[in-house]
Amino acid sequence: MATSGFARDDRDPAGSRTSFEDVLVVREQRRGVDRALAWIASNQQSGGMWGKKDGGTRVADTALSVLALMAGGSAVGPGVPLEGGGLGPETLRGPYAKEVQAGIKYLAALAWTSERDKARGYITDDSNSKMHGHGFATLALAEACGSLGPTDVKRIRSYVAAGGDPTSLRLADQVRWALELAVDCTVRAQDVETGGWSYGPYEGGHEGSMTVTQIIALRAASEVGVRVNAATMRHAYEYVRKSQNLATPAYHGGFAYQMNMRERVSYGLTAAALTTFFGLGRYGDDKGDKDVIRFGMEYLDRNLDEVLEPDAQWFYYNLFYGSQALYMSADERRIREQWPRIRAAVLAQQQKDGHFAKVGPANDTGGEEYSTAIACLTLQVPMETLPIFQRR
Repeated sequence: MATSGFARDDRDPAGSRTSFEDVLVVREQRRGVDRALAWIASNQQSGGMWGKKDGGTRVADTALSVLALMAGGSAVGPGVPLEGGGLGPETLRGPYAKEVQAGIKYLAALAWTSERDKARGYITDDSNSKMHGHGFATLALAEACGSLGPTDVKRIRSYVAAGGDPTSLRLADQVRWALELAVDCTVRAQDVETGGWSYGPYEGGHEGSMTVTQIIALRAASEVGVRVNAATMRHAYEYVRKSQNLATPAYHGGFAYQMNMRERVSYGLTAAALTTFFGLGRYGDDKGDKDVIRFGMEYLDRNLDEVLEPDAQWFYYNLFYGSQALYMSADERRIREQWPRIRAAVLAQQQKDGHFAKVGPANDTGGEEYSTAIACLTLQVPMETLPIFQRR
């Protein structure tokens, strides 16, 4: 596990000398992750994808599965330099690097695939992932790009413009080109008036969960050298900030489904919004953010019990973002009190073969590939093996 960045305290409130590191990661958690990763790897389909195309969430399932495998220590690195110049084949690190490699190739190819009525750079291959899936796929490409080494974007652009086939490029160039296209698609799809994003890859409309997914993906892309307009990020941040309800006592501090629907708040959207703030390096040091974050965390405190129930709507989504908001807040008291409860609720859904059961109302989209990947990622948050889980 990477160093958490928290001050180490070997005494818990009861004086049992439980270190904070031992609260963050326990044996059952590691075993659960290992079993889930093995299940994910064994269920990859020919072509590098996970999930169903018809009526499914194949793009989101694949992106989340790849992210979980990478968070488990499997990665594809740059090839070894050759004596005559250039690089050899990519290096594979970790037990599931081949699965990561195949998944990334699949997602990258979708970004440059040209189809009728398909927006340029839009990563789509099913009926339900939509911009959620595109955002998760962009994030997966960005995380993979970081381990593949530097590329020459101008050279790639010239090669493709001259009619070159992107699949003939080395994987680092394929991923970088796909990431450039995916980011361009995301930026073009931002709603000009509000700064948010909606379900489709076109400007117009806005929705909170779509917006936070795009912000996190854009931030990850910018960290590996993809140029993202600062105005795009600033406009998006303002959208999220304006979505907080500070007028209604019952919903106070919660973040809404849409900026203009502040009565429709939820734990998951609030946790996702706070994760966005932390991911942008906003931890409350700025006077304007301090109360926004404090009120948001207090809303999560008040509503945790409800979302821990497996029949809660969006069970895994809630706890995926809840774990990130909690961990990245660096509030040791809250983490000691709440993280073991979140972890236990997730682990309770793991089945004998390692997958996590699909739970919640029937209208929750996604199958076992989705539930297993996102549950695994939730357990991996305090392990800090992905840059997106690290405090800035």
